[in-house]
Amino acid sequence: MRILRYTLAIIMLPSFIFSQPAFLFAEEPRIGTTYSKVQCEYFGQNWKEVYISILDMGIDIIRLGAYWSRIEEKKGRYDFKYLDWQISEAKKRNIPVILTVGMKAPRWPEYFIPERILEKIQLKSGQDVSKSDYLRKETIEFVKKVVNRYRDESIICCWQVENEPFDKSGPDRFWIGPAFLKEEVGLVRSLDPEKRPIMINVATYPNKILHFLNEITRPTDAASEATKLADILGLNIYPVVGHKMQALKFYFRTSPEERIKYFAPIIQNAKKEGKDVWVTELQAEPWEPGQVVHEGEEDPLTVSPSLMAEYLDEVLSLGIDTVLLWGAEYWLYRKERYGDTGWLDKVNAFKHTPIYE
Repeated sequence: MRILRYTLAIIMLPSFIFSQPAFLFAEEPRIGTTYSKVQCEYFGQNWKEVYISILDMGIDIIRLGAYWSRIEEKKGRYDFKYLDWQISEAKKRNIPVILTVGMKAPRWPEYFIPERILEKIQLKSGQDVSKSDYLRKETIEFVKKVVNRYRDESIICCWQVENEPFDKSGPDRFWIGPAFLKEEVGLVRSLDPEKRPIMINVATYPNKILHFLNEITRPTDAASEATKLADILGLNIYPVVGHKMQALKFYFRTSPEERIKYFAPIIQNAKKEGKDVWVTELQAEPWEPGQVVHEGEEDPLTVSPSLMAEYLDEVLSLGIDTVLLWGAEYWLYRKERYGDTGWLDKVNAFKHTPIYE
């Protein structure tokens, strides 16, 4: 199967992808993850212990989120101590940080807009939330505050502006329009003296059914819009997606061949525009129907440690050199709750030397 994947990648990706300037690619693949204090709270974990365990795995890069509703719960009163500590600990270990800024950040419920703001505006389900003048103004002020606070932190390697901004997501299926996203990107660029790259990530839909539903409901071509605005296009990749409709459970799956056929033109277009492509979320945590995340002891149906390894091999074969595995909190949850080290053991195998002790 590995040979098939590499053969398909070589056939389907134009040769110029492999002849891009060397600075676009890492000398060795960078394998990282995303960390969320919010997710640790959901699992009932000690968020500091989990974070230190993740950093000490030997990861190459980590993505953190500036959670607006946690940082500025009250107007003009900012509490950065949690994020300060996370960045400081990454810096001690010389682990580069991707910092996500804006009203969206990784993990449910997707939008982290303070309640004090939501109470003042009326948003409808499925709305482009950037249509609200008040929300736009408040978001800009928050982004300014975050970037100004951390722009002198050399450990930050790039800024991610919003999280899947063009996707309708969260309980109210909000999305962010490209005009406002462009304004946010311009603001971050103007505030950063180091001119670090800007990343915008997008949800992807290689499954034919999900792709069709996305085509008729998504308000814009997310990958194309993100490529125009960003220096780095981030792809969120989930080969198996669970969905529950009333009592019915559905599993939307794709084959390696389907995924390569889907991603090849997206990567081709980004490279043609001189942009790099990273995987910001590669499924390494279950997406079971009707669940925020699988908490039961039984093995999930949507992903396993061996599938996680296959997915990593697959995306690296596409010429992508930076991959963030999604679900580090889950790997530790499995170990803490059920004594299941299978996920961590498999992550160990991604390195020449063990990355988890």
